Order: sequence, then C-alpha cells, then structure tokens
Amino acid sequence: MRRDVAALAAVPHDLLVVGGGIYGVTAAYEAARRGLAVALVEAVDFGAGASWNSLKTIHGGLRHLQRLDLRSHRESVRERRTLLRIAPAIVRPLPFLVPAYGHGPRGREVLAAGLILSDLLSLDRNRGLPAARHLPPARMLSRNDTLARVPGLRAHGLAGGALFFDAQVDSSERLTIAFLRSATSAGAQAANHCEVIALRREGARVMGARVRDRESGREHDLTARVVLNAAGPGASRLLEGAGLARSLGPLLMAQNLVFDARWPLPERLAVGARTGGRFLFLVPWRDRILAGTDYWPAEERRGPEGVARFRDEVAEAFPWASLGAARIALVHRGLVPGEGGAEGLAPRPLLRDHETADGLAGLITLLGVKYTTARAVAERAVLLACRKLGRPGAEISPPGEPLPWARLLEGPFAEQARVAVREEMAGTLADAVLRRLDLGTAGPAGDAEVAAVAAVMAQELGWDEGRVAAERAALARFYEDAYNGREAIP
Repeated sequence: MRRDVAALAAVPHDLLVVGGGIYGVTAAYEAARRGLAVALVEAVDFGAGASWNSLKTIHGGLRHLQRLDLRSHRESVRERRTLLRIAPAIVRPLPFLVPAYGHGPRGREVLAAGLILSDLLSLDRNRGLPAARHLPPARMLSRNDTLARVPGLRAHGLAGGALFFDAQVDSSERLTIAFLRSATSAGAQAANHCEVIALRREGARVMGARVRDRESGREHDLTARVVLNAAGPGASRLLEGAGLARSLGPLLMAQNLVFDARWPLPERLAVGARTGGRFLFLVPWRDRILAGTDYWPAEERRGPEGVARFRDEVAEAFPWASLGAARIALVHRGLVPGEGGAEGLAPRPLLRDHETADGLAGLITLLGVKYTTARAVAERAVLLACRKLGRPGAEISPPGEPLPWARLLEGPFAEQARVAVREEMAGTLADAVLRRLDLGTAGPAGDAEVAAVAAVMAQELGWDEGRVAAERAALARFYEDAYNGREAIP
C-alpha cells in the first residue's frame, strides 16, 4: 500500500471515492472486488474523523425495532454476522444487559416482546460462523439474576433485565485499515493527506476532482467516470463547490468518554441505562471503560464543561460503576448526520444520485450513520455506480474469507512503526500512534513508546529534529484539544 498522488493522476478511473472514513474505505473495497478501477483520496488520514469516535460495539440493530424499521434491523444483523466472520481476530461476541423497571412502555413486558421479535428476525444470525462466534438467543432475566450480574444496580422498581448479544471490535482503527489494505491489494489506489479542492465539471457532468497533496503542496487533476462523495462533514462543501446548494441535513457532534478504570462487574457485558430521556451504554473495553453516546448540534461549542456535564450524567446513570473518581483517559468526538430520529441521530444513511436529483451526472453522495453497516451501505453506493458505468455482473457474494489484515500489529513498537510507514501509509506520528499501532487509542501513550515510534518514522521519512518535535507536539495537542472541545483531528 504505497502513497503516490502523481500515479493517481496519471490514469483515468472508473470510480473516485472522496473521503477515507469507514464508508469511503469500504466503498473502495467493494468497488475493487468488482474489478473497477478505483481511486480513494482522504484529506487527513484514513478513519481520522467520526470513524475514530466509537463505542467499539457492533450492533445487530435492536433499536431499529423501536421504529419498526425491519429492513434496517435485518441489514444490521447481516453485517454483524459478516464482521464476526471476516474479522475474527478483533470482532467477538459481547452480551448486553438492559434493566427493566416497572411494567409500562419501557418495562419488562415490552422489552420481552422486543427480544422475541428481534430473535425471530435474526434466526440466521449465526449462519456460516464457527461455534466460538455464535450469538445465543436473547432472554429476559429475573430481578435477582439481574442484580447478581450488576451488583449495586438500583433495586427499587426493578422488574428484571433484557439480556441480548451483539459484538465488540477490539480496534475499529485496525478494521478500517484492513478494509483499505484489502481494497488496495485488489487494485485500488489510495492516498491520505490529499485534499479535494473542487470537483471537476464539464457541463452537466462531474469528471473527477482537483486535489492538493498536503505533503508536497502540489495540485493534481484526477479523472473518473463516477465520483462518490463520502466526505462526511465535508460532503456539503464539495457539493457547494460543484454548484449544488442542496442541504444534506444537520450535523451532530457525538461524544464518548474513555475511563481509565477496571470493569467493576463479575461479568464483561455492556449495560444500558436511560437518563434524561435518552439511552446510554457503559461498555467494557480492554482494561478501560467506554461510556456513550452524547449528542448535540454541531454549531454549539462545548469545551471542558461539556465533558464534565456528560461525565456527571454517566455517573448518575451508572452509580454502581463508581466512576466519580475515575480518570478520563480520552474523549472521542466526531461529526455525524442528524435528523429527527432517536436522540437526534439520523435513523438511516443518505444515498443520493445527483443525476436524478439535480441533473448532474457522474456524482453520488453517501452520508453514513453507523460503523456496523458501513460495508453494506457502501456496497449499495457501488452498485449504483456500476449501473451508471454499464458494468454487468456487479452483484457478487458478500465477503466470506477473513480479511488478512484485520488484526492488531504485533512485535516491538519500533517494528510496528516500520510496517505502518512502509505498508500502511502512515505519514505523521498521529497516523501511526492513533490509527495504525493501536498505541494511543485508549489514551495518551507513554513517552518512551512515542519516542521509539518517532525515531523510526524519522529514519523512514527523513525527518529532522525539528519535524520530530513538531510531530510530537501535534500528537500531544490532539489529546488536549479533544478534552477541551476544540477541533481534534491531527
């Protein structure tokens, strides 16, 4: 996987994907699997935006049943099964427990009915999976069993608990990179730190994009028969530059907290709680605890007080976890699509054919919502592009074999850093520490480890002492900015 922006510009492409989050990366993967000539460009780094902000959960779509959205529920079940199959080293089953209080709309009977419906709709949830990856059927627990699993849970009014099974990903960053490496091994070309300045138009057709290589400062023209705008928060800006003023809807800031605390329960299971009219989850992850998700309109600026307020809300929702004195190791933030759905989050992704909607051929926009279903939604976008390209036989089976790179890197951090630079396009210290080595994804890495990685990258990329100091300062600033609510994508 080599970064060569000039090579991207030297040949025409069937499909140009703009945006290297999980939706753009899986789109490149699905397009390359179908034999398309694919280019992917990302302004910062692969998975650096909302894809990095994750509760590390792979959901089967139980919440979709609240809206009776059976199609989305089924899609979530299929994609959860796919990820359990193709990323067995980093995706594994995780039980979830939601306490039931009383007998009203959110009480025991309603939860039981939801579990029964969910199981009926997911009878094929284990098809093709090895026994170790099988998800048991959901069930209702008694009041005493619920209290035994979550000691300290508020007992007043407790009628039992809903126990169901989803999955957890050890490293969403490594899974994103695994899709990317699989895409490039199938022939896709990709470049990070490559910003689209504007889409290129010829009359009523988009023909590619003009990009700026942020490493060299040079500009290049990329040619493509179809452009897939998967730029996330930057998608609207691209459309405006192409002369389209159509709104893609509001954006929300999503926030999760990483607590430097051991899981306090006898069993590792995610626990839900309703507070302030919304639902939160507390999730065990490695030797840390994740809490989320908090949403608010993107135009609102919330600094440290926003972190403190959400921390108080989490402590109130999960008093049994005793998180009041726990250190916050990291604050995850990312922009996601908003709409009048649950907690303001858009209930479904947006896929728009601008030839049909706006009379501008050669342009498709994809705005995703959930990490879990990214591959399936991206596949729909690719199938639309295939129809526009007149490519028959685009319908192929979902991926079956494990992704070769869906695993954590191993060995000394210095050796991991060499792999990150030589094979995974890590061009900055943050690229390596945050999104390749899995060294700084749970909080700031130690000085010795960071120094070792920086030294190797300096050798590989020709950095002088000034560049090394600047890279280390940028990484430290990332953690500070994330906590203080400033833009935090190094």
